[in-house]
Amino acid sequence: MGSPYREGTIRLADGRRVSYAQYGDPDGVPVVNCHGAPSSRRERYFPNGDGYRRLGVRLIGIDRPGSGRSDPAPGRRIVDWPEDAEQVLDALHLGDVRLLALSAGVPYAFALARALTDRVGRIAAVGAAPPPDLPWPWPPVPSGLRSFLLRPGRISTAASLPLMGPAALWPPLMSAYLRRRLGPPDRALLDRQEVRSTLDETFTEGLWQGWQAGAYDRALLRRPWGFPVADVPRPVRLWHGRADWQAPLPGARLLAAVMPTADLRVLPGSGHLLGFTHAAEILADLTAP
Repeated sequence: MGSPYREGTIRLADGRRVSYAQYGDPDGVPVVNCHGAPSSRRERYFPNGDGYRRLGVRLIGIDRPGSGRSDPAPGRRIVDWPEDAEQVLDALHLGDVRLLALSAGVPYAFALARALTDRVGRIAAVGAAPPPDLPWPWPPVPSGLRSFLLRPGRISTAASLPLMGPAALWPPLMSAYLRRRLGPPDRALLDRQEVRSTLDETFTEGLWQGWQAGAYDRALLRRPWGFPVADVPRPVRLWHGRADWQAPLPGARLLAAVMPTADLRVLPGSGHLLGFTHAAEILADLTAP
């Protein structure tokens, strides 16, 4: 496993603790990674920091509330995240940053870009899905069940217990679940020991406090995010695998259509975990002058 070159915890103004990890070049272009769910500050595409160092990238992963080693924040919303993240950026003496986001981390990156316009440059969004208030094709479930699933809170997050509960006790179950849930390109990646080990470490940290934070993150994705995605003011590159079974391609096409600053790159033969095969391309594009 690749250890970060620096890892620590920051005390926020309200007394909560937020944990972070940094990989790569300490003097490189700062890239804040908005992790998926359930995931953690240790989410990364290169098993160790060498890949980031070669690309001149300083990757900063931050645990969202209740994930990893960060304290919970009951009742939190996606739009609350920028206040926490800004305090971390200040503590780490970071000025301008770029944002990298995977899946459930994408709305948090968009919220950061809206709130911290003077500090955020480009955004790379990998495997993104649109918010539920956009007219995208929902799975064919009864409307009452859909309403139930869209309400964050004890009831709706409990819907994730069959998966999250066992995974919190033994996080490698998440990799096994993904191998069944995702398409052929992702299954091939999960057959690689270095990919599986990296994900197992990430999930283990993400589920360190239990399953609730990851389930709550998933519930928040299915509620209106609190802002129009069309208002994201910074350039967004949407990276999407044509064979992404987790976040199907039509959703990414919709995002690209409604976001004036967004550009969609579709990668044939790739799935939801395309970052493991295209990290160099994504990061070189994200950190270009």
